[in-house]
Amino acid sequence: MKTKLILSLLLFPILGNAQLTDITAQITQNPGNLNAYVHEPINKPTKKVPLVLVLHGCNQDAAEISNGSGWNKLADSLNFFVLYPEQKNANNMLRCFNWFSKEDHEKDKGEIASIHEMVNYAVSHYSVDPAKIYIYGVSAGAAMSVNYMACYPNTIKSGAILAGTAYKQVESVGKSFSEMKQPTMFSDSILRKRLYSQDSLYKGEFPQLIVVHGTDDKVVQYGNGEVLIKQWKTAFNVTSESMKQMSGGPATPTIMRTDYKDTKGRSVIILYKASKWGHYLMIDPGPGINQGGEVSKHAKDGDFFSTYQIAKDWDLIKK
Repeated sequence: MKTKLILSLLLFPILGNAQLTDITAQITQNPGNLNAYVHEPINKPTKKVPLVLVLHGCNQDAAEISNGSGWNKLADSLNFFVLYPEQKNANNMLRCFNWFSKEDHEKDKGEIASIHEMVNYAVSHYSVDPAKIYIYGVSAGAAMSVNYMACYPNTIKSGAILAGTAYKQVESVGKSFSEMKQPTMFSDSILRKRLYSQDSLYKGEFPQLIVVHGTDDKVVQYGNGEVLIKQWKTAFNVTSESMKQMSGGPATPTIMRTDYKDTKGRSVIILYKASKWGHYLMIDPGPGINQGGEVSKHAKDGDFFSTYQIAKDWDLIKK
């Protein structure tokens, strides 16, 4: 029995990574020196299908975020690809994406450029619909996802930011800690200038923004989500707001959803405000299609599969 247990523990990491294909060697320029992995749906697509980028948080890797978030399970059942950029210890000792660094949050530079090269590779080598590319990030991965949306707004249809920050909220590692704890509520003009800093003449649309943030987050204080929404509002003509409480299970915190709609009635910004929720990915492990994710030190069972809800908002799940 002990031999079998040891063997299973040794095999677990291999099985955990079995759904991910390492494409790092194919990202030939890779100025940010990142790893790259792809999950292909079980049933080979016969037409162009969506692509979801998933960016992990600090002290995580592609395998942990893929298991914890449950994106691969949804990709297999709904038939889309998942792309996982992964940080290296050589770049950051805590394996955080360097979202705060000037060398890594400017268009066509550093880690941002590496992620964009991965996207281009996926579009050219897999059956990916370039009009249906989404990005999802948690914590440092959320902040880097915001950076990507600001640098390449034409590439992304929508982004889900779980405990992230506004674009260029900081430009140094030292300032990042204080801003995460107590963010500065900059003026609309400053936030807009930063958002459009990669192309001040940009006339196209920015991606739809989805923000998921807990009010008891001690790592990335809830106000960071408010600053991000304030910044994104400068890119849209928001004419109405509506609020409703989300349903869940016995362990679900009070989650209030606010839709910020434009003149066409589109929800250009969606906020999920989770009362008394900390710095954890909210999941709901179980066999159902609306259940998923794995509990870890970064993911907690809240009887609410946030990944599934985001997939619904992206119309990956037909309502």
